[in-house]
Amino acid sequence: MSSSKTYRVGLVGCGGMGRHHLEALKAMPEFETAALCDLFPEALGRSGEAFGVKARYTDFEKMYDEVKPDLVTVATQTRGHHAPTVAALKRGISVMCEKPIAIDLAEADEMVAASKASGAKLAIHQQNHVSPGIRKAQALVKEGLVGEVMMVRGRNKAGRQSGNEFMEMGTHMADMMLCFGGVPEWAAGVVYYQGRLAGPQDIMEAKEMSPKDRDSGPVMGSRAIGSYGFQGGILGEVHFLGYPKGLGYNYGVDVLGTEGQLAFRGTGALKENLWHLPRAMEGTPAQLVDWRPVDTKDVGTEEPILTMYKRLAQAMETGEEPPSNGEEGRWAFEMILGIYQSHREGGRRVALPMKDRRHPLEVWRREEGGGIR
Repeated sequence: MSSSKTYRVGLVGCGGMGRHHLEALKAMPEFETAALCDLFPEALGRSGEAFGVKARYTDFEKMYDEVKPDLVTVATQTRGHHAPTVAALKRGISVMCEKPIAIDLAEADEMVAASKASGAKLAIHQQNHVSPGIRKAQALVKEGLVGEVMMVRGRNKAGRQSGNEFMEMGTHMADMMLCFGGVPEWAAGVVYYQGRLAGPQDIMEAKEMSPKDRDSGPVMGSRAIGSYGFQGGILGEVHFLGYPKGLGYNYGVDVLGTEGQLAFRGTGALKENLWHLPRAMEGTPAQLVDWRPVDTKDVGTEEPILTMYKRLAQAMETGEEPPSNGEEGRWAFEMILGIYQSHREGGRRVALPMKDRRHPLEVWRREEGGGIR
């Protein structure tokens, strides 16, 4: 992006993710943090002092009306995404919103609709969408390096029970899968809890399952598996196995083709994050040494969060869609909720998009009264 314009940003949510965004904005001269908003004065004061931002608010609508930012970053916990995002979009202010897009699909629909109605842009911060490794892998797939894509496999970090992993990392994995699978047509899944099939009595709030984790709404399960069908016959799968210890190096996506495979790992600690296997099937464990690293320097080395902001600003100027736009963020979220809906229906395939836009667990809990099936 090359522009003489300085984009004035208002940030909502001064917690850990908010500070992460503030650090990124500070590193880019074309962006200026004009104002901060948080419900908690202490967090607001800490971030304001640390980043030299004098305009501080506890009411985001007042911040929008008085500061009139060009762009709003919504870095609250998931339950707080919808209201500040819709309020900004309705004012014609573009939004960078943290993932997952919302608590349920009804909220996500309202956010996407508000963007379309006003023309303001909505991007969901699923930053691996623009990672150099993902972009290089997409180019190699387009060139035919792995032949026809047959399957895309999401890989999670673990370190959480599956219910929390669904909401906190699941949409990242789903978004990476979308980069290679395209539009999903169906989802199927099974969820286990404490060694048995999970039932409505096992639905709980995310903070109940993991008190130190984020408030991401209703969750269920300690282990789960999801399957997908994408347009053109590409299959997808993702496992949430609930390993008690996380392993960041496992986090990413595999692309399986008729003539080879690509493996991307999204943790920032790796010097290399994309590998190629020049055959369709892996063979014996002894043959795994045949994986070769792929040089991604030709697509850049910029931190994905910086690319996300720059591409959003570019979209604001040109009218094109930003990466991981509202519709893509909603698809990634729907892929995760589709596992819950399928499990509730005995594991059958559920057509996407789902007709009922309420959270599947909220509906199940309400209808069953929390009782055992």
